[in-house]
Amino acid sequence: MIVSVLGHSAGVGSMAAISCLRIDTSTLLDCGSGVETLQENSLLAVERILLTHSHFDHCGGLPALLTCHAEHGGRGITVHTQQETIDELKAGLLAEPANQHLLGALDPQGQPLLRFEAIEVGDAIPLSDGMATALPAQHIVPAVGWVIEGPWRALAYTGDSALCPAFWHWAANVPSLSDIICTITSSNTELDHAKAEGLMTPGALLSMLEVIPPGVQIWINNLDGAEREQALAEMKLIAPPNLNIAQLQLSSVIDL
Repeated sequence: MIVSVLGHSAGVGSMAAISCLRIDTSTLLDCGSGVETLQENSLLAVERILLTHSHFDHCGGLPALLTCHAEHGGRGITVHTQQETIDELKAGLLAEPANQHLLGALDPQGQPLLRFEAIEVGDAIPLSDGMATALPAQHIVPAVGWVIEGPWRALAYTGDSALCPAFWHWAANVPSLSDIICTITSSNTELDHAKAEGLMTPGALLSMLEVIPPGVQIWINNLDGAEREQALAEMKLIAPPNLNIAQLQLSSVIDL
């Protein structure tokens, strides 16, 4: 199972590719603007989205993806997320005049082009070569994290979340855990702002890194601009020596 990074930015800069990972060819983990880097045939291969929450930087690519399916005979998309997030999408992004038609669009078989499947923490979604399980998260809107288990290894993804011990303890107990993608948007000097936004700084994460098994790769997501080098340096300073810390890169590939 291959996880490829289509977008990892927090959105600083007009050309930033935002919050989107692709699992093999048929599944997206979040659907920010990074999805728009895919060619038409790759967009049509997407069948499902594992969505963490309703903020635009994590779902703003959904209308473009659905439009591609609608205009080119695609099979449509199933979005797996919490009911609260489904409600927020219907009242927000999908209620915008340019997007309203997507809720009623049909696939070639006459079925809804956009399908929602409400999930709760602990629910598992079968994938073509593995399993995705919704994990706890703590954000300013309802949110989940995810763990993706492939044939050999597993990846945990925090999404946007403040410190959530339940997520880290759950991930630490996945036997095949090899990688964690963790959203850190600012350095320790911005702790108060991060708390207000339901996000983490390197210092807030320290106690949770201690529960992670040795050798796990920690990927830092959503760092942009001047904060990048400072936050990465803080992470490497506080992290246990048996963990690897690196900035997630556009087009990075994680083999599970």
